[in-house]
Amino acid sequence: MTRPAILVLAVIASASAVFAEGLSRKYRNWDRTPEAYFLTRAERAQWKNVKTDAEAQNFILDYKARRGPEWEKTLHERITQADKYFSAGETKGSETLRGKIVIMFGPPSGTDSSVGREKRTAAEDANTNFVMHPEFGGSTGGKEPTSYAPPHAQTPAFTLIYDAQAAPKAIGKSFKVEVKMISGSHQETWDPKGLDEMFEKVATASILSDPPKPQGF
Repeated sequence: MTRPAILVLAVIASASAVFAEGLSRKYRNWDRTPEAYFLTRAERAQWKNVKTDAEAQNFILDYKARRGPEWEKTLHERITQADKYFSAGETKGSETLRGKIVIMFGPPSGTDSSVGREKRTAAEDANTNFVMHPEFGGSTGGKEPTSYAPPHAQTPAFTLIYDAQAAPKAIGKSFKVEVKMISGSHQETWDPKGLDEMFEKVATASILSDPPKPQGF
């Protein structure tokens, strides 16, 4: 066998070994899926060290076991609702910022479809178009919560409102998250750092103090 042929085979063998040890498509981007929204910062750091499918499977089983079967059931119910109401084109609602907020914080006590923060006057802010979302724990009535863009708005906004009763226990007080609706699939918040801090609190609180062992452990 010629030297070039030997080198080619060596490169192929090396690439195959790396691929075999890496994550398959099933797990490669799992940490970006709605199922992984409740990962804490520490858990995300641990996930970066996962190199094989077997390690990924064990990591995910442990992640779910630390939170219990009721958490997993509620998670998938919220994902279904987010997909139903917030999907846009090929983008699933659970993969949008609005979807993540509802999945992590639960049903809001109401929603506000109004002008973006840059255009809202003091009078408008005091008299917002408040809508109780029927599927997310509110009463019926009002226009559809996904009809977020008034014709005159420069930056359409969609606000999810949590009163003290609807707010997650980890946050413990009423709050609202105003989302800039750049498009149905592209959304941002005016306070990403503050929202990330709330996500971290809720993710940390989702871990049971004495979780059961996952099957196979």
